[in-house]
Amino acid sequence: MLQLNKDHLTETEKGMYDILSETVKTNPVLRITEAADLCKVSPSKVTKFIQKLGFKSFKQFKLYFSGDEIESATLDKSTEISRLIDYLNNFDYSVVEEFITIINNYSKIIIYGLGPSFFTAEYFGHKLATVMNKNITVTQFEDYATQLADKDTLLLVFSVTGKFASFDQLFDKVHRNQADSMLIMEEYMNASDYNADYIFHLTESRQNDDLLPFEKTRTIFFIFIEEIFKSLQRKK
Repeated sequence: MLQLNKDHLTETEKGMYDILSETVKTNPVLRITEAADLCKVSPSKVTKFIQKLGFKSFKQFKLYFSGDEIESATLDKSTEISRLIDYLNNFDYSVVEEFITIINNYSKIIIYGLGPSFFTAEYFGHKLATVMNKNITVTQFEDYATQLADKDTLLLVFSVTGKFASFDQLFDKVHRNQADSMLIMEEYMNASDYNADYIFHLTESRQNDDLLPFEKTRTIFFIFIEEIFKSLQRKK
C-alpha cells in the first residue's frame, strides 16, 4: 500500500515537498545528495521526509512525481486471483489505523463515488454508520457534496484508477468550504496532480489494462472496508 499524507508536514517539509516534487518532474535521476543541497538540509533529513510522506524510498518518490510507474512487474503480469493473494499476504494494518486516525478528526463524512465505485461508497457508508457516531452521507452528485461540505467535513472519494473522472473541481469546491479531502484508489496511479489532502493507494499493482474502469473489480476496496469495520468494532 502507498499513502501520500501531507497533513502532518512541518513548514520546512512543505517547502521540501514543493521543491522536490517539481524538480523530479524534469530531473528524474536527481540524487538524494543533490536533493539535500536544493533543500539546504542533510541527506538523512530528506530520507526521513520521504518516509514521513509515505514513500518507501527516494527512488519511489522520484518515480511517483516524475510520472513513471512504480516498479511492480510481477504483479502487473499476474492474474486477478494472484493479485488478491499478494495483497492479503502483504496487508499493512498500519494503513487501516492511519485511516481511522484521520476520519476520527471529523464529525461529518461525505463518501463519494461514480459508477460501480458508488456502490462501494454506499456499502462503506452503511458499515461505518453502525460503528461510528458521525454524520455520514453517501452521494454521486458533485453539487450535493459541495453543498454539505464545511470545516468539520472530510470528503472521501473512492476510485479504482482515478481516471474515470477528474476530481480536481470537486476537491477545489469543498476546500473553498474549508473541508478536507481524501482520495482512495485501489490501483497505483500517479495522483500527484490531484489536490487531495490525503491519498491512499491500496496496492502498487494494476488490473488488466484492457479493462475500462467500470469493468474492473472493487474486491480490494471491500477487503479494506471490512478491516476498517472490524478494527472500529473492537474499539467500541
